[in-house]
Amino acid sequence: MEEKTAKKAGKRKTAVRKTAPADFIRNFIKEQKKRMEKQKKWEAHLKETMSPKHYQVHLEREKKRRMVLIAIVAAVAALFLFFIGIMVRGIGKLFTGHPASAPAAVVETETETGAVYAEKDVTIGSTGCMLLHSPFISSYVDANGNYDYSSVYKYITPYYSAPDFMTCEFEGTLGGPELGYSGYPNFKSPDVIIENIRDSGVDLQMLATNHSYDGLSSAFHRTMEVYEKDGIAYTGMRQTTADKRYYIADVDGVKIGFMDYVYETTGTGVNLNGIPLEEKDWDLINSFDYDDLDTFYQEAAQNIKDMRADGAQFIVANMHWGLEYHLTESDEQREIAQKLCDLGVDALIGGHPHCLQPIDVFENALDGHQMFCIFSEGNALSNQRTYLMTNEMPTGHTEDGVMVTLSLHQDTAGNVTIKDVDILPTWVYRFQENGSKYYILPLDDVDGLAEKTGITDLGDDAKNSYERTMEELGDGLAKAKAVFGKSEKGE
Repeated sequence: MEEKTAKKAGKRKTAVRKTAPADFIRNFIKEQKKRMEKQKKWEAHLKETMSPKHYQVHLEREKKRRMVLIAIVAAVAALFLFFIGIMVRGIGKLFTGHPASAPAAVVETETETGAVYAEKDVTIGSTGCMLLHSPFISSYVDANGNYDYSSVYKYITPYYSAPDFMTCEFEGTLGGPELGYSGYPNFKSPDVIIENIRDSGVDLQMLATNHSYDGLSSAFHRTMEVYEKDGIAYTGMRQTTADKRYYIADVDGVKIGFMDYVYETTGTGVNLNGIPLEEKDWDLINSFDYDDLDTFYQEAAQNIKDMRADGAQFIVANMHWGLEYHLTESDEQREIAQKLCDLGVDALIGGHPHCLQPIDVFENALDGHQMFCIFSEGNALSNQRTYLMTNEMPTGHTEDGVMVTLSLHQDTAGNVTIKDVDILPTWVYRFQENGSKYYILPLDDVDGLAEKTGITDLGDDAKNSYERTMEELGDGLAKAKAVFGKSEKGE
C-alpha cells in the first residue's frame, strides 16, 4: 500500500510538499499498529477467560464476520468501478463519437476501509422501580372492580416517550383476580398496570426483582402470560429454558442487548425475598447468589457472547441488588460492576434500594473499555412517603427517582458508544381524591412546576426532592459527562 500511494503522489503535478503523503502513511501505519496491539491483548484475554470450546466458536464467528465484511465492501467497490467505466465511456463518446476504451489495468481497492453502517445517533432511557403499595389497590378501583392507573403518568408521559427506547423495573406479580390483589409485603397487582406503563412510553419492562415470586409459581407464570398476551416486551424471567435470558431491541437499526438480574436470599435451591422457588422454576428467573458470584459471572459472560452473536452492538445490564435505604453502594455492588465492565457491558442500571445511589464510570484496565453505571435509580412509583418511613429512611429519599438518558452514537464500523448522559429527577406526589392518588412529576423546571401542572400545594417538597437528587447524583453525572464527552470528541 505504501508503494501504491507513493506512485500516485509522484504523478501529481501539484505544489503539495512531498512529505505530506509520507506523513499520512506513517500516521496511518502507526494507528493500525495500535489497533492490532489492542486487538491482540483482547484476544489473549478472551483465550484466557473462555473455555477452549467457546474460544474456538468465537474465532470461527470472527472469521466469518471478516469474510462477510470483505465480500460486502468488495461488491460495493466493484459496482462503483462499473459505473465509473460507464461514465468514462459516455464521456469518450461525447467528444469522439466512440466510447472510450477501458483502462488497461484496474487499481486495487482497499476493501476494508469501506463504510458498512450509517452514522447515526439514538437515545435509550431508563427509570427505577414501580411498586403498587396498598393505596394503589384500594384507591384506583371503580364500582365495577376495574382498575386504571393511566392518570399516574399524566405529567411524565412526554418524558418517557422522548427516548428512542425506554425501560423501567416493574416490581411485583400479576396473579389475577382469582389470587387477589395486595401491596406490601406480597405485591400482587392488577394486570392493567403494565399496559399503563407501556402507554406512558416504556418499551421494555424489567421483571427480575425480589418480589417476582410473591404470588408463588402460578402467579410467576401468569405474569409472563399476561405480558405475552398483551404484546408487552419484558426480560429477566422466561417461560421455558429454551427461551433466551436476554432481550435484543432494534432501535432505529441499532441493536441493543438487555439482561436483567436479581439477587437471591439464603435457603435451599433458589430463594427470592425468603420465598423458596419450586425447582421447576429455578432456571426461569435471572438470579445470582452473592456467595457464588463466579457462577453468575460465567452466566453473564455467556449471555454477552450470545447477545453479540445475535447482533447486539451495545449491552445494558439491569441489576436488582444492594442494600435497601442505603445512599451509597456496597462493596459487592462495586465488585460486580467492575466485573461486568471487564466482561464488556456498556451500561449498568441498578435498582432495589428504594433510594438513589451514585453514578460512576468503570474502566477495564486491560483494554480501556468504559462502562456507565448508576447503582440505583430509586423509586419511580411507590407509596414510601417520608412520614411512613421514620424507621427505615425518614429523609425523604424514598419519594425520589430519576430517569437516565444515554445518547449513543453508531460509527461507520458499527461500533456504538455513549456520547452523552442526562438525568431527569422525578418525584412521586400524593394527593387525596376518593382515596390516595399519585402523580410522577418531572423536576426539570421545579420553579415552574406549580404553574405547569396547576398543583397548588407542592410547598417545598418538589424542590427538596430535586436538591436531594442532585446532591446524590451530581458529581457522578459530571464525571460521566466528562468521560463520555471526551470519548465522543476522540480525546
